[in-house]
Amino acid sequence: MSFQDDLLLWNHAALKVVDVRRAVIQPGDSLRAHQLTAGSFLCTVQGKARVLLDEAQYQAGPYHVCHAGKGTVLAIDYVQEALEYYLLQYKATLALPCREELLRLQQKRDPFQLAHSFTPRYPLPLFGTVRQMHEKWQKASMLDRFHAKALLHQFVYEWLQQRQEQAEEPTAQSLVDKAIRLIEEQFSEKMTLHALASQVGCQERQLQRLFKAALAVGPMEYLLRVRLEKAKDLLLKLNVPLMDIAEAVGFTDSYYFSRLFKKYVGISPSQFRKMAGQPELCRQNPSGLSPSFIGGKSVPLYSINNENGSHSQQKTAPASAALAAHRSKRAKQADPEGGVAKTTSKYIRHLRGELELDRLPEKIAVLDYQYIDQMYALGHLPAGSVFATTSPSGLPEYLGEKMSAIKRLGTKDHPDMTAIAELSPELIVCTDTHAHLYDELVAIAPTVMLGRNDDWRTTLPVLGKMLGKEQEAQHVIDAYNQKIVHLKDAIAAKLGGKTVSLIRPRDNMIRLHTTAHRTARILYRDLGIAPPPMAMDSKRTSSYIQLDAMTELNADHLFVLQDATNAALTSAYQESALWRNLSVVKANHVRTFDTTMWIGFYGPVAINRVVDEIADALLS
Repeated sequence: MSFQDDLLLWNHAALKVVDVRRAVIQPGDSLRAHQLTAGSFLCTVQGKARVLLDEAQYQAGPYHVCHAGKGTVLAIDYVQEALEYYLLQYKATLALPCREELLRLQQKRDPFQLAHSFTPRYPLPLFGTVRQMHEKWQKASMLDRFHAKALLHQFVYEWLQQRQEQAEEPTAQSLVDKAIRLIEEQFSEKMTLHALASQVGCQERQLQRLFKAALAVGPMEYLLRVRLEKAKDLLLKLNVPLMDIAEAVGFTDSYYFSRLFKKYVGISPSQFRKMAGQPELCRQNPSGLSPSFIGGKSVPLYSINNENGSHSQQKTAPASAALAAHRSKRAKQADPEGGVAKTTSKYIRHLRGELELDRLPEKIAVLDYQYIDQMYALGHLPAGSVFATTSPSGLPEYLGEKMSAIKRLGTKDHPDMTAIAELSPELIVCTDTHAHLYDELVAIAPTVMLGRNDDWRTTLPVLGKMLGKEQEAQHVIDAYNQKIVHLKDAIAAKLGGKTVSLIRPRDNMIRLHTTAHRTARILYRDLGIAPPPMAMDSKRTSSYIQLDAMTELNADHLFVLQDATNAALTSAYQESALWRNLSVVKANHVRTFDTTMWIGFYGPVAINRVVDEIADALLS
């Protein structure tokens, strides 16, 4: 996609000013990370600081302009000189109906979302305009606000014009070459696809597509191959422990490094070091036993060179305390005669195949908070987890004070890849909603992918196998099944076939959870409660209905899910005349429950509490 396509979309967009503000950050202070609520231009007038847009970093000086889309995480730190800046926020929409071609262009690369940073060659037209916009916006009169809107068009025009004049749109090959150079220079550092794409100046999917077209593998796969090539070189040159080699090429876990090395090279690092030391083998294949083949083609892996053309020396990092602990633990497994005790590998089947575990992982990162509850039931807590936005603390407080020890790894929809890498987990558990991040996650640690909407009684045995607690998992399941058998009979006798409906006000509508929804199945399958006809659906887990459809729903009992995100909407519905006239409301058969407990923290501890709440609502 060319710069001309970007211009086409800007030309057809309706622009609206959202806010224009001015601020100054003093040396030593910072702007804490927060999500932008609209497309934004950050225009620095004077000072020096580091600007972070998601994981991309820019050094901002006087008269510097950064652009970022809605949802980008903005932060400013390392303020060396007092930083004065303007933050211009806007909204750009393609007026509908519009040509289908424009929508396709926006899907390929949305110019209103791209992160971009540059120092304009002629700053006065841009900064004069933004100052004037700020002045008009602060006056707040209708006419001044209209003037600010006109100035926004002038600012965007000048910004686009100077960008076009200063640099040509990079070609596909130049983007790949730049990415390869960055990988070669930074292979030993923590790297994510998002960060790499930001540095290259394109979107993640675009970089993935270009890489596969050029090399038949994605950029993260190429990074892995580069690291292993560097490891082979270090194994030949340095007589240091394997954990030092692993750290030097970007792996935080020497055992994971060894497994990957054996997978791609064909033998273990120790065997490679021993066999490569034999003269006859080195003459046959000086570079090692397994040449670098990528996508079936022999692709030379670039080498790091200094400006004078000489190879730069790779320094090996010292072994971390965590790796030293792993070494100590491994040594304790030795038998009295000095050999290594026999261990039985476990094979974990998941959505991306089968993962071999040759030891029980202790440091686990989970990318769905439902697994906190499930692991807790097995006597284990993850080292890190994403957090829920519908809960005050983001983590299941009902599990006690130990929750404070869990490192936060972003949200379920937007995991913090940097935080995950910094945690250095031995194992990552994600769901199918993270399929687009799978390659990046595997580059950090062995990863198991489970179904987001799987029944907890399906995933608990998998987690039990990972933790060596298969029997404990089965005991938890058996106890739950016994509990609901007795409760099912009591509820059937009490209700006599009356219906119960589970709803959640959301997005100015009402979300009706159907019989296919995993939490609703507790009502309809586990406890045998009758659903209203509108909730009977074996394919969709939910459907949206208007408030006036509640009369047609006609449930005998109504369970309402509420949290901080929908409390105002729920209250508005319940205060309406239509709601108050519902027969279920007049019969006082409406109960309100916590959304996160019922849906988010989906594990045996939470579900047992949910069952108790159902029993209290229907039997008391």
